[in-house]
Amino acid sequence: MKVIKVCIGEWKNSSHDKRELAVCRELGAEVQVIAKGNVTDHQETVDGFPVIRLSTHPFGNRVPVAINRVASLFTWASYIRKMNDVDVISGHDISGLLIGWMSNFFKQKKAKLVYDSHEFTVGRDELSGKLEAKLTYYLEHFLIKRSTFSIMVNDTIADEVQKIHKLKERPVVAKNAAFLWELNQQEIDKTRDMINSSLGITNDDFVIMYHGAIAQHRGIEEMISAMTQVKDVYAIVLGSSETVAYTDSLKALAAENGIADRICFYPAVPLEELPNYVAAVNVGMINIRASSKSFYYMLPNKFFENIQGMTPIIVSDFPEVARITNQYKIGLTVNPDDIADIAKAIEQMKTDTAFYNICKENLKVAKKELCWENEKQELKEAYSKILF
Repeated sequence: MKVIKVCIGEWKNSSHDKRELAVCRELGAEVQVIAKGNVTDHQETVDGFPVIRLSTHPFGNRVPVAINRVASLFTWASYIRKMNDVDVISGHDISGLLIGWMSNFFKQKKAKLVYDSHEFTVGRDELSGKLEAKLTYYLEHFLIKRSTFSIMVNDTIADEVQKIHKLKERPVVAKNAAFLWELNQQEIDKTRDMINSSLGITNDDFVIMYHGAIAQHRGIEEMISAMTQVKDVYAIVLGSSETVAYTDSLKALAAENGIADRICFYPAVPLEELPNYVAAVNVGMINIRASSKSFYYMLPNKFFENIQGMTPIIVSDFPEVARITNQYKIGLTVNPDDIADIAKAIEQMKTDTAFYNICKENLKVAKKELCWENEKQELKEAYSKILF
């Protein structure tokens, strides 16, 4: 049995996809990834997974981007159609699923389709109610009905999608839970020493961290502003930026607020090094703003990575992250638009030692229960039904 994963992005840090494909391999399937590249048919290996790179500019860079994007749907579909013995095609998102569906044209043996949504697709657009949002809804409605099953990242999204599209079967829920991390205290201490050196602090000082995509609406500006209201708190921003200009704007904001010496920006690190950073700080910040329903329903990788790092968290008071945080008592919830509320939560984490220690103790339970080894079972059952 062969499973193809289609992703129109670069497919580098696609941890959710990698966990999904690992489940397929565990069931005995051969896996192959089709992803974006500079030239067509370039082959490489990413974290042990074979990746075929296809160009998203089949007409070259002189042709408008929109035309190239439409054309690449057909060129990618044609490429996949010529591949032998493809049993299942999993779309990384709605675009990947569309390519998978198109690749079944004119084939006697059609591949089964799996829709791996990654987010609340119909609620991700701030232009809700306008043409783009309507097109997204109709496309998802059409394709999800033609999928063998769909994968959503949390229960709230699964329930919403089932309701919106009137699905007979509820989508499979596969949360973005990380594998159970085995922490290396020696490496964590080295990372903390590096952080201390960067900020001119000691292990006794209190460090918060945002890690992930450095982009708008992630709550980074609010975190920086909140730091002006608390003393002796330092911050790390770790990740890849959408643009250099945006990172520069964050640094400028820190300087304007007089806290440039209390915050450091680090580039994204390899996944195998990430646990050392997450576990080296005192609090993880997930105060993402509700710029769309997709963000409001979030349950991101970084949430579970903080749990695996045994790091208490401050999260937006949104349905999924707040529910789990309160259930396990591993952190605090805040209004992500309220700077004073964020500052108050940071101050409580820093000064209320008894509460902080309770969070640390409760993380021991959360770490064992909220890991991919447990989370994968529903996905494994769904794939076992279509692979054999």
